[in-house]
Amino acid sequence: MKLTFEDFKPGRFGSFGPRRVTREEILAFAAEFDPQPMHLDEEAAKRSMLKGLSGSGWHLCSIMMRMMFDGFIGRTASLGSPGGGQGFPQPSPNRDRDLPWRGA
Repeated sequence: MKLTFEDFKPGRFGSFGPRRVTREEILAFAAEFDPQPMHLDEEAAKRSMLKGLSGSGWHLCSIMMRMMFDGFIGRTASLGSPGGGQGFPQPSPNRDRDLPWRGA
């Protein structure tokens, strides 16, 4: 059954997961997308405010997106999002030959 807008009542919450994140996943994501020391280097991470190796917030967002898709988005009649939001507008789709950039 496809879910539509009317199926989502105000105040309704879903739950997703849990999903275990491995050290290898943290390192792989960080190496490609967020190569800050607290995500890549255990010794540097120990000296950071995080006091140890920590996954990127962007990694967590990606994991949450997958859990939401598996939990309900994959069953909706949604055709996608109109784009970003405040502070992160996405006026057009991301295409395979695009060169993403962000101006100051």
